[in-house]
Amino acid sequence: MNKKVLIGVVAILVLLGLFMVFSPEDDPAITVASKMWTEQFILGEILYQYLEAEGYPVEDQIGLGETDILRPAIETGEIDVYWEYTGTVLVTVMGEEEISESEKAYQMVRDWDIEENNLVWLDYAPANNTYTLMVREEWADERGIATISELGDYMEENPDERIRLALNEDFWERPDGIPGLQELYGFEFDGAQARFMAIGLTYGALNEEEAEVAMGFATDGRIPAFNFLLLEDDKSFFPAYNVTPVIRAEILETYDGLEEAINRISPRLDMETLMRLNMLVDVEGQEPEDVARDWLQEEGLID
Repeated sequence: MNKKVLIGVVAILVLLGLFMVFSPEDDPAITVASKMWTEQFILGEILYQYLEAEGYPVEDQIGLGETDILRPAIETGEIDVYWEYTGTVLVTVMGEEEISESEKAYQMVRDWDIEENNLVWLDYAPANNTYTLMVREEWADERGIATISELGDYMEENPDERIRLALNEDFWERPDGIPGLQELYGFEFDGAQARFMAIGLTYGALNEEEAEVAMGFATDGRIPAFNFLLLEDDKSFFPAYNVTPVIRAEILETYDGLEEAINRISPRLDMETLMRLNMLVDVEGQEPEDVARDWLQEEGLID
């Protein structure tokens, strides 16, 4: 082999080597995970489909498990990003008291997680999937009730009405459930008024008029579907549970523009939006991946 040919071969090999080293195909896939219920399936699909459309290599671990599974997985690098709720980490992971102010709760978990675990909390969504007390709108309108304080006042003024409350036993006993709520607001349900059931059944019980008041989660799709009214927590008892993408800092450093890309999603997820998306799955029977894709297209985030 003559010298010119040899130099040419070497040059080609060098270029191939450089291509292999810097090829986007060699970048680590971004593993998108989620919890195992409707809202989380939808949010996981929104993030997965959006990143894929933006050209990022992604891996699907949607529905992997709850916080006790996802936290160890993201801390060890088995997954890279998932949607978490501020109040969940604040209380169950950090061991702090619950906070009703969204920004304060967010700042606490954000600052703690980057320092302790090198995890980044991106922009949080306006949607706050906290606990709530629900009533049928017509029932509330007839009695002039729109807030929890007004519910308490009405119960004290009308003790013979015996308003029934649908809830699970855990919420009846927890200090951040009915006991704390009653202490702050100054009224009381007695045991005979309680209707105990699995939490997912409280919506049906309220809709079927088996109870006048029910506990629930504020972004559940059955709330608009059944025309429920969420009583205003006018003394700010319930904690903040704003949903937020949590991602490993190493992944953000790997991909330029990734943080800005993901932060385009959260501001669009308000309470009404999440309730509507959840309703499309839980009430109308659509698939989470279809609901996610349609919403992304409606918002102009994907073609």
